[in-house]
Amino acid sequence: MTACQDVGQQTTIMVGLGEMHVSNDPNTVLSCLGLGSCIGISAYDPVAKVGAMVHVVLPHSSNAGSEKSPARYADTALPAMLREMEKYGASRSRLIIKIAGGARIIDTIPGKSALDIGERNIEAVMTAIEQNRLELKAADLRGKMGRSMWLYIATGVTRVRTTAGPVVEL
Repeated sequence: MTACQDVGQQTTIMVGLGEMHVSNDPNTVLSCLGLGSCIGISAYDPVAKVGAMVHVVLPHSSNAGSEKSPARYADTALPAMLREMEKYGASRSRLIIKIAGGARIIDTIPGKSALDIGERNIEAVMTAIEQNRLELKAADLRGKMGRSMWLYIATGVTRVRTTAGPVVEL
């Protein structure tokens, strides 16, 4: 379920953990707040003016509840988002894909580790992008700080802010 907050004439829709939202309303801003090891994926079709955002929590579904929550897992989130966007008239060939997140918030184990969920999420999202024959346009990944991400449906602009950092356009 997504939460909404009216900001002037814009409506901000919060895309929570394991959630996805698609919109063609130019007054809508989609938002993922507090992306740590999670990955926010924004997709935008500039012709159909359709945008979507998904908040990926884990890399692989292994069919563990993926039917109920496909947005939760990197391997099922992107295909589910593409299907929903196509219902709104979006075309895969026109999509602008941007991603943010994958931080290593807990840095107690040196080197690569299976416990580094952020890195595993990045790898799984990149694989899903490649498997779906999409082109990644921009990314803000890794590090040790959380991020927030916004997609403005009216313009297709995606912005990201790291904790205590400035808002930047991807």
